[in-house]
Amino acid sequence: GYAIYQYMNQPKMPDFNLGSAGMDEGSPTYGWDGVQTIQEVGVPVAVVYGEHRVGGNIINQFLWEDGDKHYLNVLLAVCEGEIESIESIELNNNPIDNFEGVAVNKRFGTNYQSTIPNFEDLHNIYPVSANLTQNNPYIYTTVDLDVEAFEIHLRLNNGLYQQNSSSGDIQSWSVTYRVEYKEHSSGTYIDLGETTISAQSRSSVRRVFRKAGLTPGQYDIRITRTSEDSSLQPLKQGDLLLFQIDELKTDDLSYPNTALLGLQLLATDQLSGSMPNITSIVQGRKVSVPDVRNGTDPVAWDDYYWDGADYRLLADDTLLSWDGVSFAQRYSANPVWCLRDFIINSRFGLGEFIASENLDHASLLEMSQYCEERVPDGQGGYEKRFRMDVVIDSNNKALDVLIQLCATFNAMPVYSAGGLAFKIDRPTTPTQLFGMGSIVKDTFAQSWKTLKEVPNVIEVQFTDKEKNYQQETIAYIDEELLGSGEPMRKSQIRLFTTRGSYAIRAARYALKVARYINRSVTFKAGIDAVACQAGDVISISHDVPQWGFSGRVQDGSTDVLVKLDRAMFIEDGKSYKIQVRFSDDSIEERLITSPTGTHTEVSCEAFPQDPQGFDVYAIGETNKVKKDFRVVSIQREGKSEVLIS
Repeated sequence: GYAIYQYMNQPKMPDFNLGSAGMDEGSPTYGWDGVQTIQEVGVPVAVVYGEHRVGGNIINQFLWEDGDKHYLNVLLAVCEGEIESIESIELNNNPIDNFEGVAVNKRFGTNYQSTIPNFEDLHNIYPVSANLTQNNPYIYTTVDLDVEAFEIHLRLNNGLYQQNSSSGDIQSWSVTYRVEYKEHSSGTYIDLGETTISAQSRSSVRRVFRKAGLTPGQYDIRITRTSEDSSLQPLKQGDLLLFQIDELKTDDLSYPNTALLGLQLLATDQLSGSMPNITSIVQGRKVSVPDVRNGTDPVAWDDYYWDGADYRLLADDTLLSWDGVSFAQRYSANPVWCLRDFIINSRFGLGEFIASENLDHASLLEMSQYCEERVPDGQGGYEKRFRMDVVIDSNNKALDVLIQLCATFNAMPVYSAGGLAFKIDRPTTPTQLFGMGSIVKDTFAQSWKTLKEVPNVIEVQFTDKEKNYQQETIAYIDEELLGSGEPMRKSQIRLFTTRGSYAIRAARYALKVARYINRSVTFKAGIDAVACQAGDVISISHDVPQWGFSGRVQDGSTDVLVKLDRAMFIEDGKSYKIQVRFSDDSIEERLITSPTGTHTEVSCEAFPQDPQGFDVYAIGETNKVKKDFRVVSIQREGKSEVLIS
């Protein structure tokens, strides 16, 4: 618990001298300005677990003009797929349904997804801004060397019209231009003919000329205005501007395994000018979870919980079924299954280094079910104990990411036996008993936190779903300590959750850990006597702090008579118990029945087997036989000893 509090108590997380910052550092999702759309290269494709608002990265955009209507086409790489859904799209914090002329296309990141309409081509738009005058050709050489099509974007910014000299009426007028092209290394232009633009408009007129079907290469494009220029007498307005040229590649890119959002936005008074900030709520990656069913129908992850023995519906406690072996790829916010997916995925996770067989699946299942037990939500209902709602979209070291994600379910990552495991801070049975007979002499040491290290106010920073995923900070106060006159001591936590109830529970947990987990111990033991690993709970019996009376069992003991390696005194009127760690590492506790007096062997209630010579024992008054600790590290000391903290 103390180690986990140490992790949770540091928003940036320990970097083990590797110099890494937290997951929110440089993230377009977790800034104080809210979720942002970006247009950058070389940045991570976001990974979304659970449910969160996401901005995405613009990977293709272009303007398309249909007569007097102008459309902005935007293609966003939202996140890694396959995901469950993309909903609640907003433009500049306004629901997309409030805008006219909007077309939406979605892809959820499957391996064989189809292309999105209007984005069959790759657009590279280059500004030109050259005024075209009669019979003065403008020659443009493409920047790209593999152009397969081009679009010429023309504008008449001051309109296109002529004025009747007699009546003063505004009338239609026309301008004409010719387009020619050739391969850059060739000497002969190919004439695409003349095109005429006619209009009666004092506002801006825009047109696009497109040529497709080119052999990939570099091209020279020659544009010539062939009609007369604008004039004042008589008034004819038609200044023709070569605004930009769009160099196209016509590959049909479907971006497999990347969730996409394609938008076609009509330029209106509501939507014009700069690129809007585009966000959407994503229900994230589908991960491998138990195939829980109601009859034959799959049950959504949000709808069920674990009651300690079975899966049930949250709504009405209906008993659900799972065969204990079948798993399915479904949306889930269970932090254990999400973390497993993140670790073994070879595309964006640690799959190149950690395979599925390196994980303890029985332990993962047990922890996942603990996460899915229901707890009060603070509003009269119930919710699952833990959930993970996170967007991983910044560059960080793997260990730092794992530690921060583990904080969402009070866990710590542990490397053990060539694999990776997780340990949740929760009530659990001790795995080993250490006593005077197994602790190396003069190596036992204790330390305590100072009062200054114990906060009485915990502040939790998180993104709040109820406030449209804006950053929020809540404070949880130890009113008893503050009421006694103690000065305020704050500690801050960065938690990747989106619900206030989860943030409050995390703050309450951290406050209790800070207040009550205040002692740490270190000691050495023989390497052959260590059957525990980091994260395990162990029992310690030691004479110095008077945690029981311990040593090694002597030969000749039976299931009801344990021979001790030293004498002990049983006081009158007190009840004593004895614990024995057998050679198979099982631990059993029994009531001592010996009378008052000094003993080198004690009678007790029957053990399931005879203790053997050199088994570890601990004796103490009832509830004082030993003290439990959680192991935070085990370090090898030489060839035959380990240092346990």
